[in-house]
Amino acid sequence: MPALSSFERKLNKHATTFLIGGLFLSLSVLFYFAFCSLPCDDVTSGLSRADLRDAQNKAFWNRNILAPSRDLVYPEVVFIMSAPDNLMGRDTIRETWAKDLPNTVLLRFIIGTGSLSTQQHSNIHRENFIHSDLLLLKSVNDSYGTLTLKLLESFKWLDRHVEFTHLIKADEDSFVRVDRLAYELQKKPKERFYWGFFDGRAHVKKTGKWAEADWILCDRYLPYALGGGYVLSSDLVHYVSSNSKFLKLFNSEDVSLGTWLGPLDIKRSHDTRFDTEYKSRGCKNSNLIMHKQTLLQMRELHNNLLKMGQLCSKEVEYRKSYVYNWNALPSQCCKRPQEVTS
Repeated sequence: MPALSSFERKLNKHATTFLIGGLFLSLSVLFYFAFCSLPCDDVTSGLSRADLRDAQNKAFWNRNILAPSRDLVYPEVVFIMSAPDNLMGRDTIRETWAKDLPNTVLLRFIIGTGSLSTQQHSNIHRENFIHSDLLLLKSVNDSYGTLTLKLLESFKWLDRHVEFTHLIKADEDSFVRVDRLAYELQKKPKERFYWGFFDGRAHVKKTGKWAEADWILCDRYLPYALGGGYVLSSDLVHYVSSNSKFLKLFNSEDVSLGTWLGPLDIKRSHDTRFDTEYKSRGCKNSNLIMHKQTLLQMRELHNNLLKMGQLCSKEVEYRKSYVYNWNALPSQCCKRPQEVTS
């Protein structure tokens, strides 16, 4: 028998390996042609990275195994619009109504950092290192004129990163009964829900701090919950977030939100326990949110709760409230008792 060449010996030695590799390659080719003959509809094909990111939310991916998971899960979220330099105000909230919140509540102070100085950045990041409760928005230059953008950007962050049921939005001079709100929200609608103290008769401001130079819709603002504090279900936050590039930003964030939600078939719930007008109506133990509170008043309200189990050392009324009449024209919606004529 003639001697085998070196090449033939190596070929015989690796014959099994070549056989298995050949079979694997053949099967791979067969699978490739088989799957390529099937229709492949990729709903994300052609989307830009920004559009794809906006699409990846629970409404788009509802019950889809490809749904991206959110970083955080909380039934209730509290957002407080805060000025960068108002550390004293944030600390007062941390030491009063936001102290010892249940672990079902996520609280964030919303701050725009787009135009902060180096020292302000340092202060803010030091504060966040200690408390871990700031939501810092690099795309927002913080000022009163950018409050609506600040609200919109915070909604977009919330929709992308948190699985939640309701958002409680408040100003930094509001005292919020988070425990009471969370308890009542268990029985409130979890979808299409907008809860607060509404106004539908407000005249459009053309001068001053609240001037709306670009308002052309009508001679009154659309019904909106006053910005000192209100509650939204998560689907409404998602609606605003996913349509953000189409929304007109008006000067007042609460007016803007009411306008954005104006055409929607939702439950608007007017509640006199939201004392959220431009000045306080007084003190009632039943209040859920009290706007226009000084730092001293916040500490007093908190101490009253600790010592007496109620907000007010003595209930007082500075001005009348009103019940919103949803059956009347918006301009006739909101008559205080002294304004009602027989």
